[in-house]
Amino acid sequence: MTPFARIGVEQAEALLTGQDNVMLLDTRDARAYCQGHDPRAIHLSDLNLRTLLKVTPKQVHLVFCCADGDSSPDMARLFGEFGFTNCYSLEGGYAAWQARPSRAVKAHGIRAQHTAALPA
Repeated sequence: MTPFARIGVEQAEALLTGQDNVMLLDTRDARAYCQGHDPRAIHLSDLNLRTLLKVTPKQVHLVFCCADGDSSPDMARLFGEFGFTNCYSLEGGYAAWQARPSRAVKAHGIRAQHTAALPA
């Protein structure tokens, strides 16, 4: 059984706007993240990976976004193997995310909660 699912941008947007227990994790390198990212995204790096694995509740919906959709399945699979039950890899990655029709962005409280626990 695959511990994650591949979803499109419409499904990811529906998760992010429809629930409070969703995290968008951007796995691109720091430079790419700084050049542009969804304001709801948390940059997932080697520095905060361990902390996220330890402190994030296992039932939180995790949407992983890489540059083009090729490497985010690996991270979604990893989190699934650590017991997370709702892991998703964004098909097409940030390129597809950026090309989606723009909508009003609503930040959720869960991002703020988890960002506070991450190393700077």
